[in-house]
Amino acid sequence: MMKTTYSEADLADYINTYFYPVQFNAEGKDTITYLGKVYKPTGNTPKAPHEFAVMMLQGSLSYPSTVFMNGFDPIKNEFALNMRAAGFLERKKIEPMLIFTVENVFRNSSFDDFNPQFEKAFRDTTLEESLKKLKWMKPAEVFNAPAKTKKKSIVFINTSWCNSGRVMYRTSFIDNEVFSYADSTYNFVDFNPEIKDTLIYQGKNYVNPAQPQMPFHELSKVLCKNNLIIPTMALLDEDNNLIDAISFYLPPAILKKILFYYGEDIYKTKTWPEYIKTVN
Repeated sequence: MMKTTYSEADLADYINTYFYPVQFNAEGKDTITYLGKVYKPTGNTPKAPHEFAVMMLQGSLSYPSTVFMNGFDPIKNEFALNMRAAGFLERKKIEPMLIFTVENVFRNSSFDDFNPQFEKAFRDTTLEESLKKLKWMKPAEVFNAPAKTKKKSIVFINTSWCNSGRVMYRTSFIDNEVFSYADSTYNFVDFNPEIKDTLIYQGKNYVNPAQPQMPFHELSKVLCKNNLIIPTMALLDEDNNLIDAISFYLPPAILKKILFYYGEDIYKTKTWPEYIKTVN
């Protein structure tokens, strides 16, 4: 892996930009302090496994193994994501793992659910016909012009460089069950927060300051409840009032439940936990 996968310049650059890459000798003799606990070698023989390796790999000592971590919780003193992958990882196999970790996909999806959608979004050349059925509107069509029909709106706040957003755009929204319901209930609005258009929302003009500290459109921040995360799906009612904003990648199964919850106005009478107990 060191001579192949990790030697690819662009992949190495991505890892160096978004990760602390740590190489650990599972049979080394150093004393390691991790999250306040001390780990030592289990013995003096050359192949004695290190306590740290045993802990990180949960006793499954397979070499090489890679652990992907993100979402440190200082109160619990642990990482929300602690995903182990045993064996050789070629580029094609490690790419979705890197995206899953960096872009917080793990907050709404398991890797087993995300991986096939990633493969489909990036490597399936037959998707183009399916993508044509979903008619995305521009933000100005929804915010600056009188509505032709009264429908709720899905405002997908996403950029071309967000990989998990691309997966959601090219798979979740065109999933047959998601689309068959959402197409009749919602407008689909593709909102790239880097656009320079002046947008009118609730009687107020919003622009993109295009400044180094704020390169995104003011309205995208408003629709993300002042916490701009890419991707975010903002949901608006028939009068363009913001109902909710859900951040990070959403797999089709969860997206379908969310859109039905808001589309049928169930949110007005039931909390999300109450609703989710009632659906299969």
